[in-house]
Amino acid sequence: MDSLRAYIFILVTLSALSLSQRANALEMSSKRNCAICHVMWLDDFRTDKETLIKWQPGNVLMKDTQGVVSSEEMCYSCHDGYVVDSRYTAWKYNQHKTFIKPPKGFAIPANFPLSNKNEIYCGTCHSAHGGGANTDASISGGLSFLRTDNIDSRMCEMCHTRQAAFNRYQGHPVKTKSFDIPEILFAAGSKRSKSGDKVICQTCHEVHGAKGEKLTVINNKDSGLCTVCHTKQKSVFRTKHDFRVSLPDQENIRGQKPSASGPCGVCHLPHNGNGILMWAQQIDRASPPSQICLGCHGEDSLLKIKHVGTYSHPVDVAPSPTDSPAGTLPLFLGNGNTNPSGKVQCFSCHNVHRWDPNNVFNIGGKDVQGDETTSFLRVSNFGSSALCINCHKDKEQVLTSDHNLEITAPDEKNLQGRTPRASGPCGACHVSHNASGKRLWAKPLTGGKHFTSELCVGCHNKTGAAKNKLVGDNSHPVDVVLLGAKVSSALDTISTELPLYSKNGDKTVDGTIACETCHEPHHWTPSISGTLEDYTGQNMEGNGTNSFLRKVNFPSPELCKVCHLAKGRIAGTEHDLREKTSNAEGQTEKPSGLCQACHLVHNAPNPLKLWAKPYGPATEEGSPMNRLCTSCHSEGKMAAKKVVAVAFHPSGKLITNVMEFNKGAGRYTPIFTADGKEEHVGNLSCPSCHNAHQWGIPADDEAAGNRAKHTLTKNFRFLRTMSYNAVCKDCHGPEGFFRYLYFHDPARRTTRIRP
Repeated sequence: MDSLRAYIFILVTLSALSLSQRANALEMSSKRNCAICHVMWLDDFRTDKETLIKWQPGNVLMKDTQGVVSSEEMCYSCHDGYVVDSRYTAWKYNQHKTFIKPPKGFAIPANFPLSNKNEIYCGTCHSAHGGGANTDASISGGLSFLRTDNIDSRMCEMCHTRQAAFNRYQGHPVKTKSFDIPEILFAAGSKRSKSGDKVICQTCHEVHGAKGEKLTVINNKDSGLCTVCHTKQKSVFRTKHDFRVSLPDQENIRGQKPSASGPCGVCHLPHNGNGILMWAQQIDRASPPSQICLGCHGEDSLLKIKHVGTYSHPVDVAPSPTDSPAGTLPLFLGNGNTNPSGKVQCFSCHNVHRWDPNNVFNIGGKDVQGDETTSFLRVSNFGSSALCINCHKDKEQVLTSDHNLEITAPDEKNLQGRTPRASGPCGACHVSHNASGKRLWAKPLTGGKHFTSELCVGCHNKTGAAKNKLVGDNSHPVDVVLLGAKVSSALDTISTELPLYSKNGDKTVDGTIACETCHEPHHWTPSISGTLEDYTGQNMEGNGTNSFLRKVNFPSPELCKVCHLAKGRIAGTEHDLREKTSNAEGQTEKPSGLCQACHLVHNAPNPLKLWAKPYGPATEEGSPMNRLCTSCHSEGKMAAKKVVAVAFHPSGKLITNVMEFNKGAGRYTPIFTADGKEEHVGNLSCPSCHNAHQWGIPADDEAAGNRAKHTLTKNFRFLRTMSYNAVCKDCHGPEGFFRYLYFHDPARRTTRIRP
């Protein structure tokens, strides 16, 4: 038993001695391994020699650490390029700044320690002991002894929060995919995102070994990094939008001139831009996207470059339902992003990075003037006005009409000195910038006429491009208020059918008549949309179905009836002269329209009521209004069978209609002056008693229309009022009833004779 106890004692003692020796060996081994960096941990390493890395006792770098172990030189002692795994590029090229205090506004996470001087150092991001970083070698950003993993640049974003919040601070988008990232970037040192296809911080930046300033993987001098991805935008180089060419002294908001910022950096900053689209120039952040362009090209700009003028194409407006882009031209939201529901902005029509839409190699030059084929347009506007028509599709018919001046007036020039061939058909009358007035007018304006009508007479005058198509001295009045539509409800009805205009050219319900009230200058044939297949390319004679009218006027006078509603009741009566006669221009009713059988809107031979026929006979003292009726109701004329025995009321009787009759109530007896204007005291004439446009009495709605629909035709005969309301009784008493009803028949005119 004693020997057994002795054996156990010896065994335990030997075991304890062995464990003690092993623990001591482990401790010595651990110290020797750690001493590779922690050189001061073993006294055996101490010498009286001066070290290459100055030994400084105390906490000179990281808090609660010792001297040289956390110095940059300590890292460099291994990572010097000798071993394959070396990070020598960290010192050979550019690396993240160290031994500086974080910039103001940077909130450094607690797990990223600073030095005892509150400075960034290698140990802020790295820990030689691992620090909890993901060690999955298959994931980019999970190694390098980081204090936390940097998958998809998450570690970068923890400090660089403003750059990560790109929407808020107007920086380059990250965590997004819009196109394939070029492989050339990965070959240069870019890191892939976890999905392999998204933009992250390390797509453009490299923490160690960056070839360019700002830690870019490629030197961005002359925007070399930007154009690796944005290849199409490289076409801006050496154009007028390359400020190195046009404005070499213009600085961006960081005070950089184009030579320092590169051509892209003049207008865009990858981080902390000034407003939308990472803008690098001064701009009102609350302004629409077009202010990016207008900051240089607006009238308030002091830059000596092309300004758009007071009258320029509207921007920041939604296209109307008839002016919707066909897909070629983009619309933009307020943040500058394209969206089909957006608004028209400057860059809807302009591609600011490309001078010539048809030739990428044509870069223009500092002193080269742009035209409809260049000027940073997205689509060439030369010849066919394709750029304009892309949105204004409803105006396309003008290309196949006489208002295409390339066909009808090819030598005519707009205020920019361009012929219709150069400017395109639209440019003959409209220019997008620096117009002479509203409607983007491309010709000089005198300012002396109603604006809307002046647009038309600018060509339709004796020396203008349309000198062969004048309206004549006797033409439909313009710049006047509708006489019969002073009641607001009537104006509302008319203005929904035809536009009325204020003096400055704006559409308004209570406006006046202008040329464009009846004419739509872009549509030769109102019943057809789009271009005309049968257009011959020559000056065409119009009729009631075309002539740039807003409404067709044949077979029914739809255009005239909008304003002259009561006059439309002539249809179906004996005064409906359908193909029975011709007017002064030799037109029958069919091509000219129902109303034009008696009235000509333009170039009427007679001023009175724009009469379209030769005046008929009348007594010398009689009213000229009688001659309108006798132009048909006289011997040898078309109404020769309706010539009456007594035609005219004696003159000089001074009839008045002031006291008893109310024009609005339909019992009004009109009295006319010699020039056809209405007055309250004067002589009776044919239209005082007869309303030539309606067979029946106005109060009788059925009789007022088609004569054939009413059996009591003998009681009407285009009379204006019933006999008991006639003005005749004022002078003739009870006989006035019969004198009115049988005025043209002397045998039946007295009370003694009954019908």
